[in-house]
Amino acid sequence: MINKSPSLIWFTALVGICVILACGCVNEDTSPTPDNGAMEPTPEETNAEETETADSGTAESAQNPDYADEYYWVSLPSIDKAVDVFYVYPTVSANITGQMDITSADERSLAEGIYQAQASVYEPNANVFAPYYRQMTTNVDMSAGGLATDTPEFKQGAIDVQNAFEYYIENLNEGRPFIIAGHSQGTMALIELIKNRFGDDEELRSRMVAAYLIGYTVTDSDLEAANLTAAERADDVGVVVTYNTQSPTSAGGPMLMAGAHCINPLNWKTDDTYAPASENLGARFYNDSTGEFLREVDNYCDAQINLTSGALMTTIPEGEELDIGPYTEGVYHRYDYAFWYRNLEQNVGDRIRAFSEQ
Repeated sequence: MINKSPSLIWFTALVGICVILACGCVNEDTSPTPDNGAMEPTPEETNAEETETADSGTAESAQNPDYADEYYWVSLPSIDKAVDVFYVYPTVSANITGQMDITSADERSLAEGIYQAQASVYEPNANVFAPYYRQMTTNVDMSAGGLATDTPEFKQGAIDVQNAFEYYIENLNEGRPFIIAGHSQGTMALIELIKNRFGDDEELRSRMVAAYLIGYTVTDSDLEAANLTAAERADDVGVVVTYNTQSPTSAGGPMLMAGAHCINPLNWKTDDTYAPASENLGARFYNDSTGEFLREVDNYCDAQINLTSGALMTTIPEGEELDIGPYTEGVYHRYDYAFWYRNLEQNVGDRIRAFSEQ
């Protein structure tokens, strides 16, 4: 979908690696996840597995992406706004090679679907650029243990993201202020980017409005390496906005680890001040595989930070049934954008205005 109208931290368990990669995104669904000791494939995973038989290409045969070619961009917008966003999508692929085949029509469509579900939050205020990248898939062999971020599959995806960003800065940005944004594995790749690219580049940092690094742990060591700071209010700029959503009773998921920074997307505070659901401007749900809009709910849920764990806690409406995948109770990783959609949208505009007025 080319829109022409426009830390790293150790994973503490092998299970955690598999789970976070399996569930970067999914459609909203009311059916429960089977508790049978094995992860049922999400719709994205099913589609990706079908890709292996439907398409002749595989990730291994895909050429290195040439980001001068519009084919390798999910979105190349027309430029009608003063600020850009560089967005990186979460895990969508279950390709058996271990890397997403960005030449597969089926796999590309999954990236397009989640783009609509997440990156659309930035579109009212910015020109959104989004590359395809050969991300690590849910079928990487981790049987020997170790770090997901040490695997060649993750490293290749992170290199693609950095190469795309370099091309964007040198050829497409034209000096405009910019935001970087992602979710889950997309955020993991962007953490590598800011550590490798931003720490020693004061000029680049000076043009960054904010980094929305959502759905993965961002620590002090990550920020120090990037020479950045965590957001502390609704309108500070050049900062990192990050959180991981779960219920008050949840034990937490593998994306939430020790030292995680968190900001409350309803009141934009970093203490444990409670924000009632009345401050929620609207949750917006999509089918993440297709990008189809499903529903929008005002005042959907509340928010409060757990200062011990760094989690963003919320209680969803009584009787609401959401598919949270293979996570333990109350891990709302899949809804890190959906629950806070309208507040995020407003905040992007607020930070851009604050940047322009500094």
